[in-house]
Amino acid sequence: MYEVRLWLSKKGRIRFVSHLDMFRMMQRSVRRAGIPLWYTEGFNPHPYISFLLALSLGVEGELEPVDLRIVGEMPPEEIKNRLNEVFPEGLRCVAALPPVHKPAEIAWAEYLTVLGKDEITAEELRAAMESGALVTEKSGKSRGKKVVKTVNVSEHIRGYDIEETDETLTLTAILPAGSTFNLNPMQLMSAVSAYLGKTVTPERAVRKRLLREDLSEFH
Repeated sequence: MYEVRLWLSKKGRIRFVSHLDMFRMMQRSVRRAGIPLWYTEGFNPHPYISFLLALSLGVEGELEPVDLRIVGEMPPEEIKNRLNEVFPEGLRCVAALPPVHKPAEIAWAEYLTVLGKDEITAEELRAAMESGALVTEKSGKSRGKKVVKTVNVSEHIRGYDIEETDETLTLTAILPAGSTFNLNPMQLMSAVSAYLGKTVTPERAVRKRLLREDLSEFH
């Protein structure tokens, strides 16, 4: 038995498939591809498939890690090729490699968000990002119960950059990710909308890569 880390690209309409449905689709794809997965032991065995960090609904991903445990000697490259033969449109396996870092080392994610200049100007976006007063509501738990908390988004932005074309603004931001606290570009733009007093809807949002605490790339 050995472990392989798949790096998936999720683009187009499939970005609207939920995390739970993605997991089910992955199970079906692995079976169709004839990949010899290791199964858990116990009363209800199931194949070992682990999505390291769920991708928010509507957000595309360029390098999304999924860990598999393989029995036998099927090479990683063959696993990649077999999956790409059965994956639905918009989902591709970019690489299949041995895991390097532990999932708990994920601390940040780099997101790209494309905005229309008919909704927001570069000056407005920059003022919002520099304000220190971006606030949004975020679901959480307190004493085992679901609660809605108010979060100061500005305190959690590690870095950002704004690029401008004739028709769009592209915001690249490094936001917290991992097992303890997460922010996604939709929550960030909700905070920007609240700050500006108008609705700003992203044309596109993409998770580019995952990073460790020191901002080195997660592998």
